[in-house]
Amino acid sequence: PPSPPPPPPFECYTAHDASDYRGHQNRTANGHTCQRWDLQVPHTHPYTPVADFVSAGLGSHNYCRRPGGYPCAWCFTTDTQGRFAKWDCCDVGPPREECSISPPPPPPPS
Repeated sequence: PPSPPPPPPFECYTAHDASDYRGHQNRTANGHTCQRWDLQVPHTHPYTPVADFVSAGLGSHNYCRRPGGYPCAWCFTTDTQGRFAKWDCCDVGPPREECSISPPPPPPPS
């Protein structure tokens, strides 16, 4: 069978542990919505988008990332009850051998 199409460039990562994942996945593998990294509600945490965690891709967003050496790309959830109430792994797909971003097409002739 043919190979699946490559993921959009921003969803592509190469590290086996997803430490370089910078995509836009914002739901966990169990379907929970991710909490923004720059907020402390509903869960307080030390993973703020400053100091040691800037290089982990944390910011004013709720995308899955892999700070702190966890075994997966993950996020704090917005849930307050249940097994995955505080954090959960995200399904960001498998790593690729390489990621390339295609240049935009040239402008039409004027």
